[in-house]
Amino acid sequence: MIFRTLLLLCALVVSGPGLAADATFPIGSHIGLVPPDGMTASPSFPGFEDRDRKAAILLSQVPAPAYEQFLKSMNSGAINIPGVSNAKRELMLTDGGAAHLVVGDQEADGVKFRKWLMITRRSITGQGADPGFSFIVTAQVPEDASEFYTDDLIRKALATVVLRGEIPSQEILDHLPFRLTELADFEGVKLIAPGRAVMLTERGGTSEPKNTEPIVMISAGAGAPARPDERASFATNVLRTIQGFNNLRAVSQEPMRIGGQPGHEIRLEGQSAADNSDVVIVQWMKFGGSGFVRLVGISPKATWLDNFTRFRHIRDGINARE
Repeated sequence: MIFRTLLLLCALVVSGPGLAADATFPIGSHIGLVPPDGMTASPSFPGFEDRDRKAAILLSQVPAPAYEQFLKSMNSGAINIPGVSNAKRELMLTDGGAAHLVVGDQEADGVKFRKWLMITRRSITGQGADPGFSFIVTAQVPEDASEFYTDDLIRKALATVVLRGEIPSQEILDHLPFRLTELADFEGVKLIAPGRAVMLTERGGTSEPKNTEPIVMISAGAGAPARPDERASFATNVLRTIQGFNNLRAVSQEPMRIGGQPGHEIRLEGQSAADNSDVVIVQWMKFGGSGFVRLVGISPKATWLDNFTRFRHIRDGINARE
């Protein structure tokens, strides 16, 4: 599953220059680099883009084991990246150490692209017993922009990749379309989608949340139903997209007022797919105009009552930006 995710990330990128002076970190990202002139930070994904030339560099953090799985695949002699042809691999030295680079060609919707995929694993200093994490940097340049973004220039940008330690929570929170005035002792703030979604975890740092710990995901979206009688089915359909759980069953659902606005609550029980432990999930959706704010709280069943109180404090502390 991890390696399949890695391949998907490298296969999909949202669609005489020189290098800028300093490394730039996208909001909420541990990974930064010096982007080529002509590329700026993207508002829609963690990375950099030149929208006019449809060139991009995507920065992605992935679970640490992805690095070993990638190497095993490479050591088998096969370079099988979906949609990428003429792939060649090599060892590359960056400002932060050695990395593995795969370069190849891709064609999508009749447009030919040059593709660079770099993967490595690093530890972040100042994180205590930090096990490190893997990350991939994917660059994509259309054939008609290859004279502007040359192979040499892209390689120079990839070689400037650096890491930073703890990301200030406020950096992430300040760029959300809503304000969180209560975190209920959740110390970790992790970006899910730039300017749209965030995850709160028990602990800060780069480590993944444990199955024994609660998490909260908060996001904003558009396309909410205008009619009150359609909100329940809308909330149910959105919750059906949740993954990583088995045997989910509805416990309750009801309309309610949240912060003076119409809302809807759904509670589920089931098991975590990772270890089959019992979990309880609550989803609140607050509707306003054609948009909504969604909060999903996930807790081990053994600590549900305490965590449900914390989830409500966070929910009631979500306010619109002025």
